[in-house]
Amino acid sequence: VTLTRERIESMAPDQASLSAALKLQKPATWPLLASTADATVLWGECQGSGSQPYRVVVSPDDAGYKCTCPSRKFPCKHVLAVLWMRVDKPDRFIAAEAPPWVQEWMGRRKTGAPRAKPDDSAVPKAAPSLDAAVAADAEPETPTDPKAVARAEAQRQRLKAEREAAVLGGLDDLDRWLLDQLGQGMAAFAGRAQTATRTLSTRLVDAKAGGLAGRLDRLVSDVFRVGEEHRADLAIERLSSLALIASAYRHQDALPSPLREDVRRAVGWSQKREELLADPSAPRRKTTWIVAANLSEVQPDKLRRLETWLLDAAPVDGQPRFAVLMDFVPVAGGGFGFPYAPGETVVGEIVFYASASPLRGLLAMREAVTQDAAWPPAPAGIEAALAQYRQALSVLPWLDTWPVMMGGVHLRTAGKGTLLIADSDQRTLPVERAQIEALTPLLGLDGLSMLAIWDGHAARVLAAETPIGRWHGE
Repeated sequence: VTLTRERIESMAPDQASLSAALKLQKPATWPLLASTADATVLWGECQGSGSQPYRVVVSPDDAGYKCTCPSRKFPCKHVLAVLWMRVDKPDRFIAAEAPPWVQEWMGRRKTGAPRAKPDDSAVPKAAPSLDAAVAADAEPETPTDPKAVARAEAQRQRLKAEREAAVLGGLDDLDRWLLDQLGQGMAAFAGRAQTATRTLSTRLVDAKAGGLAGRLDRLVSDVFRVGEEHRADLAIERLSSLALIASAYRHQDALPSPLREDVRRAVGWSQKREELLADPSAPRRKTTWIVAANLSEVQPDKLRRLETWLLDAAPVDGQPRFAVLMDFVPVAGGGFGFPYAPGETVVGEIVFYASASPLRGLLAMREAVTQDAAWPPAPAGIEAALAQYRQALSVLPWLDTWPVMMGGVHLRTAGKGTLLIADSDQRTLPVERAQIEALTPLLGLDGLSMLAIWDGHAARVLAAETPIGRWHGE
C-alpha cells in the first residue's frame, strides 16, 4: 500500500496530533531516522524532554506501529511525524539493517492489527488535515509587547532571588542540624538516622534545596549497605559532604565556573535540556558507546531514577571514559522502560552538563550502528581504578560515587556473605552484598575486565568482559 498524505490524515486521531507532529520534524529532534532497504519498516529515535529518546517503529504497509512514549493517543505524534517525514522528506531516512529492538518488534507483532480510532460518537468534527497543520504553523505570531516581556523578566528575577534566599535559609538549618548530630555522637547515628533526617529533609524541600534533601534521604539507606563497623565512618563522610556543599554554595562566586555549576546542581538547581544543547561551551563527546547497564531506583520523593551507563569504546587518551543518561519518572505512573539494552552499541554525541568532572549528559544525536563495538582496553589492576576515583574526588570533593574500570582482575570469596574483586598484586575491593548472587557465575574466571561504581566502601559492578562473554548488571 502506497504511503500518502491522505493516508496519514486518515490515521491521525485528531488535528492537534498532526500539529504536534509537524513541530517534531526538526532534524535536531531525531538523532536517528532509518528504514529497511525496501522501506517496509521505518524507525527512529525522537529526543523528548528527558535524557533518553523515545523509540518509534512503523510499518507503512499495514499501519502497524510502536512508540515508547506515554501518550494515550493512537497513533501518537511521534508515529505521525515519522510517516509524514517519510512522505515529504524521504532523504532523511538512511537505509540500514534493523537493530535488535526493531527486529524484536517485527518478530512479535501481528500484521494487519487493528488501529485505535478516535471516538466518533461526539459532534462531527473536521477531518484531520496536514495542510491545515502547516497553515496554522505558518500563521504570523502576535507581536510581542515589550512591556509584557519586561514584566515577565522581572518576575523571573524576583522568583530567582526569593529561591536564593530560601536556599540560604535552608543551609543555616542544615548547619545547626549537623552540629546537633555531632553533639549527640556519631557512633549511634545509624540507630537514629531515619528519625533524625526526616524533619530536616522536609525543611530542605520547602527551602527549594531538593538536591540536598535527596542526599540526606539516601544517607539513611547508605549507612545500612555497609557493615556495622563502617557505618559511623560512612555517616561522617556523607555529613561532611553536606557541610562542604553548604559552604561552597555560600562562596560560589569564588569558584571556577564548572565547579560552581556542580554545587548549584548538588543543592537542587537544574538546567533545561534545550539550554544545555544550545550551550556552545558544554563538553561534548561523539564516539561509539557501549551500554553497560540500566539501573532503576525508587527515591524517597516517590520518583524513580532511571540511569543508563555508557562506556566509551574508543577513548582518545587511552583512559576510560564514561557517561550516564538520567531520567526521573513518578512511581505512581506505573510501567517504565529503558530505550537501550545492556550490551547494545550506540554511536552518537553526548553533551555533558558543566562540571569539574563531567559525567551526566544528554544524547544529542545518534547514527546508525553497523557493528557491535569491542570492549576497550582497561587499566590493569585495582590501584589504577582507585586512582581514577581519587582524581575525580580531587576536583569534586563532595563526590559520593564514581565509575572506575580495571583489567586483569578476578572475583573471590572471603567468608560467608563477602565477595571481593582481586588483582595479581593481592589488592581487593569489596562488592556490594546485594550483587553477590548475580556475580557468583563469574567466580573462577581469571583476566576479567570490569566497569564498576565505587563509593569508597563497596563496588557495584556494572559490566564485565570475561573469557566466556560479556556480563552486564542491572
